[in-house]
This record gives sequence, structure tokens and C-alpha cells, in this order.
Amino acid sequence: MYSKDRLAEILIATNCVRFGEFTLSSGAKSDVYVDMRRIISHPTEFMELVKISIEVVAKMKFDVLAGVESGGIPFATAIGLQLKKPIIYIRKESKDHGLRKLVEGEYRNGDIALVVDDVSTSGNSISRAIETLRSSNIVVNEAFVIVDREEGARERLRQLNVNLHYLITLREVLSTLHERTSGLQEVELGDEHKR
Repeated sequence: MYSKDRLAEILIATNCVRFGEFTLSSGAKSDVYVDMRRIISHPTEFMELVKISIEVVAKMKFDVLAGVESGGIPFATAIGLQLKKPIIYIRKESKDHGLRKLVEGEYRNGDIALVVDDVSTSGNSISRAIETLRSSNIVVNEAFVIVDREEGARERLRQLNVNLHYLITLREVLSTLHERTSGLQEVELGDEHKR
């Protein structure tokens, strides 16, 4: 079983958790942004996240991994390569040239897909991906993300009869960060009093 503290440490150390004023994909405002696209610039930590992800997804039944553009594609690809499973990805919108497909990659009618994204907020992006896959005769029962912001995605996907699995919640990441910084402040205060 993986350590959520270790997972939070990876996200913090690779600056995937950002503070400031942000607009989320749901349109909501937040002072915390989870930028999982940064993790691919840290190959050791990225592969550690992939190994942890495999602990969770290897227990699920699926024929193909379906990465949500763009944050889910690196995770779906890395997990698929490790598990030797086919990978497809879902575009947000079709291009106006080429084949104009929304689902890229090879699949068969009736394939069971595990939808993979980096972060879930309201569930809008994952829901659109599920609807796109289902309209392409692909079965979807499960979705997987690294971080769940706990802002309605689980409930939204439940309405589509899809279970959302995640490694960690944003609240758990922030709790670990708070524990670490509180400990640092105590050490710094203790050092000052010794002088």
C-alpha cells in the first residue's frame, strides 16, 4: 500500500501545488492550483507516481486506457506501457483537418476503457470524455485521477454510473504541507530561542 504522505511530498517537491489566484477548468476561482503537467519534467518522481497508480488501476477490469487531453495523456501512456495495455486518448474537440476524430488510437467496439486524467474538479472534462467514448461504442465504468479536488467530480460521475478512483485528495496534500511547514516553523522558532 502506498503512502499518501509520500505522494503529497512528491507533489509539493515538484511544485505541482501552486498558490495564487487561479480560474479552474470548472470556471471556479481558487487560491490553490494543482499543475500535474509539471511532474513530467521530473522523471524519477513521475515514474514513482506511475508505480503508485499501477497499484490502484491493476485491480480494475479494462481493455484500454483512455487519456483525457491533455493532462491525462502522459499518465495513461506511462501506465499503459507498464501494464502492456493499449492506449487511446480523447480530444477536447476535433481538429478541422485530417481525420477529425475525437478518439485517437485503435480500439474495438465494446472495449472497456479506464478513463485517466490528472486532476478532477467538477467532473466536467471527464464527463465529456466518457460521453465521447460511449458514443464511440466504448464501455466506461471506471475513471482514475491522481488528485481529486473534492468539488463534485465523484458525484457527477456517479450519475453516469462511473466510479472515480484517485490517489489523493487536495485536502490530504494541503494537510501534509501544513504539517511539514508547521514542523519547520517550530524548528526555526526553537533555533531562535537557543541563540
